[in-house]
This record gives sequence, structure tokens and C-alpha cells, in this order.
Amino acid sequence: MPLDRIEATADAKPSRSQNPVWLFFKRWLANPLSMASITPSAPALARLIARNIRRDPDEIVVEYGGGTGPITRALLEAGVPPSRLYVFEIDPELHGYLSAQFPDVNVILGDVTRVRDYLPEQFHGKVGTVVCGIPMILIPVDAQRKIVDEIFKIMPAGRRFLAYTYSLASPMKKEPLGIEGGRVGFTFANVPPASVWAYTKKPD
Repeated sequence: MPLDRIEATADAKPSRSQNPVWLFFKRWLANPLSMASITPSAPALARLIARNIRRDPDEIVVEYGGGTGPITRALLEAGVPPSRLYVFEIDPELHGYLSAQFPDVNVILGDVTRVRDYLPEQFHGKVGTVVCGIPMILIPVDAQRKIVDEIFKIMPAGRRFLAYTYSLASPMKKEPLGIEGGRVGFTFANVPPASVWAYTKKPD
């Protein structure tokens, strides 16, 4: 799947009041391979992810693939300060919607393979947790490697990142990527049912 920015329609004008379910479905119709589900994540999945976040007081949390914001909202409700939350969204229309919904959060329109170009330098190595909402299971291993390599460059050594999936299998190709980890949670209260996985870098 190309990692280039997904282009929105020229007349797209996201608003704060736009229905998030319809918006998500519309963007899925436009780019089905970029979104693993036709509906936003359910509150049960969002809370499950939030419970697995680690962030020290001087650290930030980074979310990949904010969509319409259910995970973002759960992270804020779990106590992550808006100024300490950076959300990446590559779809311009979804980015506009997120920016309107969460004006105090750092919502970034950009490619996560260039995460260090977008994060303030002071937070390089100060990312407590990365939450990956990109449909990694649909991405070739070489593209997965680019994403994972950048994740480990922005987190302290030994930290884990999270990824959620609607598959029973790991969304990440662990052996080729040099990572290890497993499922840390599962919920039926999502459409479709979803798992949360946590990964760390294998020791050299």
C-alpha cells in the first residue's frame, strides 16, 4: 500500500458537527485499503487501549491513524493531557475533522514514516507509548519495517508500542521485524471484535 498522503476531494469541508460514523464510512469507501474497518472503534476497544498506555510525566503519547477520534477521546479521558498527545492522520478530511473535535490536541497531517520530522525534537526519545491504528496486517513487511523502525527511534529503550487489529493473528510480522510481544486484550464489544497487541524490540 502506498504511504503517500491520501488526497481528499477538493470540496471537502469537515465540520465539528459532521456525523463521525458517516464520515468514517465515506473515507473507507474512498480508500478501503487504508482503513481496516467500515466503522470507528467502539468505546470498549478505546478504553482497552487506554488502560495499556504508559506515560511518565515528561513524556508524550503518539497515536497513528486517529480516524474520527474514539481512541483519542479515550486517551484524554484516561488522563493524557491534550498538550502531551500527538495524533497522526494522513487523510486530509479526517485530519480536518479531528482538528475541529480536539482543538487542544496536536493533530498532525503527515506520514508516520517521517514521525521525527513532525515531533518537536525535545520529544525524540520521550514517547511513552505509540498506539498504532494503521491496518498493519494489510501492509507489506518492508513498509511495516519503516514504520516500526521509526517507532523505536522515538521511544525510550525497552518500551512497547500498541497495535490493534480485527484479525486473530498478530498484525505485525514479528520475526522479520525483530520484535516480540503478544495480545494484551480482546473485546467482543467492537464491530468487528478486536484485539490489542503490545510489542517490544528483540534484544540484540
